[in-house]
Formats: sequence, C-alpha cells, structure tokens
Amino acid sequence: MSNRNPEEGSSTHEVVLELTGVSRQFGAVRALSDVSFDCRAGEIHALVGENGSGKSTLLGIASGFVEPDRGTIRIGGEPLRTDSPAQARKLGLAMAYQDGSSVQAEPVKNNLYFAAPPEDRPAYWRRKKWARKLLADFDLDLELFPDAPTGYLTMAERQLFEVAKALVTNPKVLLLDEPTTALGPDEVAALHRTILACRERGVGVVYVSHRLPEVLEVVDRITVLRDGEYQGTFEASETTEPELVDRIVGRSFAAAFPPPAPTTVEPREVLVVDGLQGQAFGPVSFTLESGEIVGIAGAEGNGQDLLFDCLAGRTPPRAGRVVCEGKELTLISTTEAVSSGVMLLPGDRKNAALMGVLGVKTNATIQSLRKFSIAGFLRLGTERAAVDSLVEQLEIRTPSLDQPVEFLSGGNQQKVSVARSFLREPAVILAFEPTQGVDVGSRFDIYKALRTRSDAGAALLVKSSDPIELAGFCDRVLVMSRGTIVEEIPGDELDEVRIVEAIVRGPGMSKAARSPLGVAMPKAVGTDELAAAGESS
Repeated sequence: MSNRNPEEGSSTHEVVLELTGVSRQFGAVRALSDVSFDCRAGEIHALVGENGSGKSTLLGIASGFVEPDRGTIRIGGEPLRTDSPAQARKLGLAMAYQDGSSVQAEPVKNNLYFAAPPEDRPAYWRRKKWARKLLADFDLDLELFPDAPTGYLTMAERQLFEVAKALVTNPKVLLLDEPTTALGPDEVAALHRTILACRERGVGVVYVSHRLPEVLEVVDRITVLRDGEYQGTFEASETTEPELVDRIVGRSFAAAFPPPAPTTVEPREVLVVDGLQGQAFGPVSFTLESGEIVGIAGAEGNGQDLLFDCLAGRTPPRAGRVVCEGKELTLISTTEAVSSGVMLLPGDRKNAALMGVLGVKTNATIQSLRKFSIAGFLRLGTERAAVDSLVEQLEIRTPSLDQPVEFLSGGNQQKVSVARSFLREPAVILAFEPTQGVDVGSRFDIYKALRTRSDAGAALLVKSSDPIELAGFCDRVLVMSRGTIVEEIPGDELDEVRIVEAIVRGPGMSKAARSPLGVAMPKAVGTDELAAAGESS
C-alpha cells in the first residue's frame, strides 16, 4: 500500500491527458474497446494489466503513433490529431520508451541534444557541459560520460536515460512505459525521486509497470485494463497488491509461487563454483544441488551480471574452477557451456536470446536440433509435435508455431525462451531476470514452468532485482556486494525485508560495473553461437 498521504503533492483537477471512448482493432484482435482514461496535472497515474491487455496500444494512441478506430484524445485541453506524434510533443506530451529510442552509435550528449526542443539546445560545441548538467539536475543517479556511445550503456542505464531524454522537453504529461524492468532498488528509488519532483511541478505522469509494489509505493490512482477493456480506476491508498492482482488476472496472489513437488530422490551436487573470478567480480564460491532454486540478490552493478556471463561461457574466467556434474568446465564459449549442461536464459531476450524474425518453433528448438535429427535430416513432424506440446503446456499465446516471435507479447516471448530448457533438459539453468517486463499472469506461468524443470532435477540459479520474487520463488538466496557473496539467506529466513536488509548491509555497493567505460562489455549470444550450440551434442 502507498506510504504517502493522498493529500500530499500538487495534484489539481486540471486534466492534462484525456482519452475518451477509445477503441482499436488489429485484424481479428480487439486491442481496446471503448476505453476512457485521464491523467491530471500533478498526478502519478498507474496503468496496469497483463501483456496484451491494451496498455501499449493506449500509450501509442495517446502519443499519436497509433490511430484509434474511434475516440478522441486531448493533451492540455487541446485536441490531438490521431496520426501526429509531432503535434503530441508540441502540445506537451513526452514518452520514455521501454525498448529505447536512442541512436546507439551516437554519444549520450548527442542523443540528449536532438531530443531537446530546438529553442532549448545550447551551442553545438557546448553539448558536453550542457548534457552533464542536465543529467545531474534530473537526479536519476546517472553517472554517465557524455562522450560515451549510448550503445555501451547497461540495460539499467538505458532505461534511466530514456527518462532523461523525455524530461529534456519539459513536458506537461510524461508517459513511462515499464521504466523499472532492468532497475535495482537504488535505481528505482532515484527514478521515483525524479517523478515525484515532476509531480510537485504539476506534471502529469502515466506510469505503466508490472511491478505492483513499486506502483503502490508512488502513484496516486491506478487504472486496470483486462483484454482491452476498462476494469476501473482506484485510489492507490485504498487498494492492496493482492486486490490488484485479482482485478488484473482474476487469480489469487497466493498462487503466484508454486511449491516444489514432493520427491523421495536424494539431492546431489550438480554445480560446484570454487573461487571463480572474472572481470570485476570474485572470488565467488557456492554449490547447487539437483532440484534446488537459488537466488542471487544485490544492488545493480555488483557483479551479478558478470558472474552469469562467466558461468554461461560469454566471458572467460580469470581464476577458479567450475564443475558441472563431475566435469570441469573451461567456460571459453557458450557452446561448451550448453554442451556441458549449463543453459542461460538471458534477461535481454530480444537481443541475446531470441531471433525475432524467426518463428516460435525455430526459436524453441535451435539449441536442440540434434534431438530431432536422424543421419543429418531433421524430423519436421517430430519437432513440430514437441513444440506444439510445449506451447500448450506453457500456455504460449501464438496464432501458429511459425509466428515470428517479435510479434508476441513480452511474456510469451519469455515462455518461448523457457521452452528451450524443456527440450534441451540442462543440468543447470541460469535464469537472469526471468520475469523482467512480463505481466502478472505470464509471471505465474513462468514460475510454474521453471519449478517444473526444478522438480525434474535441474538446478536453477536465479538473478532477480525483485526481492518479493526471490523470497517467494527460491529455496535460498545468495547476496552479492562488490563482486563477492557476502551473505547466504536460508529458506526458513526468506522474506522481502530480510533480503533488502542484507543488500543494504552489504560492505559498499559498487557502481564500477555500471560505468560504460569502466568494464568491457560482454559479448551477446548471437545466431551463429545458438545454432552451433544446437549441433554440439
């Protein structure tokens, strides 16, 4: 529940964004049906719902990028032409995009410069000083080099930078599309400070997020969409997370985290990590047992992502040993890691996990092609039947197995990525932010799917920036700070508060790993590597 008094702030009855009777259909899919929504000056208004509920379509219509079939849009009281993003910006609307809108090859200063209105841009040769001052003024905890290429930023920095770019326009209404999916507690706190400051200045903020505890902490009102239909608007101070979940998906909040299945099999050591050191992390030592789900917690930039990259063979270790089912790994390539039974589920599924233009079937089986081959020939019927069964089991919503995954929702894309582990059957699954950017309903399905792999004997290592997820889903949690494990929290002590306290108590929370020029960027897993992994066993 919100920890703020609903009387606080400068919210007025002046409406800065108003959508009335909006409907939109894409072919046979009804995205929105007669939805009305408004945001007031000095208000933070959350828009929540499952993927596919119509949130992104509503934001697209509000910003002029999507033309509604019916309905009207007003920004600051002025009508918006339904096909004019430029007019929306001119009327005072700004949007921070979930997938980023920056030119990756251009430096930070240039992306900020071209985002600003022409009348607010400094002399061209003063961009660097201007950019540095802006980033400091926004209080987003962004310690960026203005000359650094934007493509070198971490996922967390990119998300905060999107907000900074939107604020350069001094908007009347700010749309935030999943702004915290890659953020840790410190970054979320910085973002919330910034949007609360916007609220005090009279800016209307529309906050789209799947992270309901964060929503309840900072917003004034909450509007719920389900299957393109309006489910109501509620005061944040008068509702709870379980009530919101029920309104969003109609399922009990208590059912989110499936318990392990009873087993009589004696657990065995599956993964042994001994003194592992890599770029800006280590030494790290721990073991994983079969059927165990172990969480990795810590403030962003304290070595969690680097540890996962090393275990997955994306960056070579500098020292230490890793043994998987009795075999010592060199970790010199992703192919070797996958062949030895270690599979990574990347957090950046669009760029590091899936091939968007290829279909569901191809993406699901790319690492298991040998399983469906005889004498070098692919058994297409067997492959299709296996994927068809998984689509049903994991409740992947797709019109066909050949549907390009880029057209699926984020939750269904992640389920396709998880499906690979069912076909490959690895001994160890490295799940990096497994529900990042995923709606509440799909989260339930992903937890259930990963627990099924654990019940089958796989060991899971889960990195998550959500303490509730770690506490509810994991059997124990390891806390990292400054590249090392500083505390282990056993299952009988796991709860959200205990995890946050352990993170805060850590001996300093390094930001060095977040610097775009301080650490070598890890190489993303590409199509060639995935295909090679599929033929390696």
